[in-house]
Amino acid sequence: MEVQVLEFEEKFAEGVEELYNTLGWKFSPKLINIWKSLRNYSKVLIALSDDRVVGKVTLDVAFPPYAEIVNLIVHPEYQRKGIGTKLIEECIKISESKGHNIQFLMTEYDNIPALNLYKKFNFYPAILSKRKQLWLFRFGKGSFVENFLKAHPLFEFKVSRKKVNFHDEKLYEISFADIMNNACLKVYFRGQPGQEGTMPRIAGIFFMEGKKAFDLVTYENPFEVGIFNYGENSSFETRPLSPKGLEVFVEKQILKLSKNQNEKVKITFEAKDFDIPLDYLSFKTIVVSFRINEKFVISIGKECG
Repeated sequence: MEVQVLEFEEKFAEGVEELYNTLGWKFSPKLINIWKSLRNYSKVLIALSDDRVVGKVTLDVAFPPYAEIVNLIVHPEYQRKGIGTKLIEECIKISESKGHNIQFLMTEYDNIPALNLYKKFNFYPAILSKRKQLWLFRFGKGSFVENFLKAHPLFEFKVSRKKVNFHDEKLYEISFADIMNNACLKVYFRGQPGQEGTMPRIAGIFFMEGKKAFDLVTYENPFEVGIFNYGENSSFETRPLSPKGLEVFVEKQILKLSKNQNEKVKITFEAKDFDIPLDYLSFKTIVVSFRINEKFVISIGKECG
């Protein structure tokens, strides 16, 4: 069976409506105008087989380096034929071509086919709870997690089932520990299991490798980046990854910290020509991320509306 993955055009509207109706979803013609208005920040992709729309997914790339994969659906008659795989592959290809190399999505605990699909692409469970929904994160090409796992292929993965305390912040935790030595990477997330709330994002990092050991954490009241150095004397450079239309100010871009020294860096940002329509994205959260030493990514968020 030949399948094409294409960006949505108005000529596919009838096919998408048929797909929605098959799944019991509501389709409104207003969606077409919304999808058109979001094209700079959001891509709607459809899977086409014999001129029939048999799958759809939305990819949001509003806030670098994140890309959210939303509402992956496949027509019941075409499931288990690799259509979901093709849609996810295209989402990853598009997002990474734009420099968005951390992808995330939400699914359910009991959706075994979906979990097996996402496992093929190295999505890791990140935010769990007793609720049915959970967030999975994928760390793609050039990401700090991918770099760590390439250097430490014999690793043990763990995920917290509830929030943990990390420098006075309540966050979800995942960890990758090399089973042959003391190298370890822990990633901390701010967010909630479902979509009602703030956009999931990386809010902290613990890194230990050789003589280097440090924690990074973001605070959001007020906005600050905390850097805690436990290893050898090191420099830490903080550079923002600013969404278009936001001006971000870092109080001290470069810090030199000795062993067991820590410091917090104040962050401010303001909108200039910021025009991302938050009402139509999954979350009304403005997210600004920072690269620490060109490798590690941590983020802050501001809720709007």
